Amino acid sequence: MYERNLDYFRGLFATLVVFAHTYQILLLPLLYDKNSLILKLVQFIAAYSVVGFILISGYSIASSLHSNYLKNNGVINIKEFIKRRIYRIFPPFFLSILVVICVVFCIHYFSLNGSEKYILPDSKYVPREQARYDWELIIYNLLFLNSFIPEIKNVTMNGPLWSLNFEVYFYILLSTFSLFIINYNLNNLQKNMAIVIFLSIICLQIYLDNKQFLYLLIVFFIGALSYYISYYKKHNGFNLKKILFVISIVLLFFLIFKTHNFSPYTSKGYKIMILISIAMVLFYSIYLSKNNLYLEKIFYSISKYSYTLYVIHFPLLLLLLSLFHENLYTMGILEIFFLLMLGNFMIFKLSKYFSYIVERKNYK
Repeated sequence: MYERNLDYFRGLFATLVVFAHTYQILLLPLLYDKNSLILKLVQFIAAYSVVGFILISGYSIASSLHSNYLKNNGVINIKEFIKRRIYRIFPPFFLSILVVICVVFCIHYFSLNGSEKYILPDSKYVPREQARYDWELIIYNLLFLNSFIPEIKNVTMNGPLWSLNFEVYFYILLSTFSLFIINYNLNNLQKNMAIVIFLSIICLQIYLDNKQFLYLLIVFFIGALSYYISYYKKHNGFNLKKILFVISIVLLFFLIFKTHNFSPYTSKGYKIMILISIAMVLFYSIYLSKNNLYLEKIFYSISKYSYTLYVIHFPLLLLLLSLFHENLYTMGILEIFFLLMLGNFMIFKLSKYFSYIVERKNYK
C-alpha cells in the first residue's frame, strides 16, 4: 500500500540531516559552544530525523512484505524479498564506500587540510581528527558489523553509515518474524531457523547492552505496526483512534517502566524520545496521505534520491572542509552563506545523478 506522503517525509528528513551535518562540519569550527541553544536544536533535529527514517523504513518494509504476501497467494516469497532488498541497499552502499575512498585519496594526494590533521590554531571544534581510509572498519562495514557490535566503531569519514547497518538487521528481524507467523507451509526446520535467527539477534544485542540498537528496533517495529494499522483501517474501517490509544498506552507502559533490558534507554532524554516516537507514528497513521504539506514538490523530488544523499553527503562535506577550512576564518557572513548554499547545491545534484545509476531512477 503506497503512501505518497512517506516520500515527502523521506525528502524532508534527508534534507534536515544534510543541513545538520553542514552545521556540524562547516560552521562549528567557527561557532562551537557546548551550551549553545542552536547546537542543541540542531542535534535534536538530526536525532529525530534518523528516528523518522527508521519509522518510515519499518512502515515501508512491512508494506513490502505484505505486498509480497498478497502477490504470492498468502505466502511470503523470501527469495524475492531478499533480492529486492539487495538491489535497494547494496548499490548506494558500495557507492558510499567508493566516495569515502575517493575523498580521502584527494585529500592526501593534494595535501589538503585533514591529510595530517583537521584542527587549526583557530579551530573551536573539528568533526574528525584526520582524513583516513579505515580499511579495517570498511571491511567490517561491508559485513554490516559496525555499531551492531558496539565495540566496532563506524567508518571515520562517513558517520551516517551506522544507521544503515542497523536497518539491515531490522529487515532480517521483521522478515524472519513474518515468516514464522505467516508462512504456514514452512517445515519444522525452516520455522526453527527463522525463530533461532530472530532470537539470536535480539539476545546478542541484549547481551552486548546495545541500547541504541534495541531502542531503534522498537521504533522500526512501531513503524511496521503503523502500516498494518493504516492498511486495516483502509480496508476494514475499524475505529483507528481507539486502537491507537490502547496501543500507545501499552507501549508507554512497556517502554518506560519495564526493566533496562526491555527499556533500552533509561535516562529522561530517551524516555522523551520514546514519547515523541509514539506521537510521530500516531501522526503518520492518522494523517498520512490526507493533508497537503509545505514545499511538497521540493521534498517529493528529493525523496527520489534521499537514500543516496543520506549515504554520500558526509564525506563530501568533509572534502569541503578540507578545501575551505583555513578560508572560513577570514570569510564574511555572506561569503560563508554563499559557500554553504553552493556546497549543498552540488551535494544534492551529485546525489541526484549518482542515484540515477545506483537506484535506477529516471529523472528526465
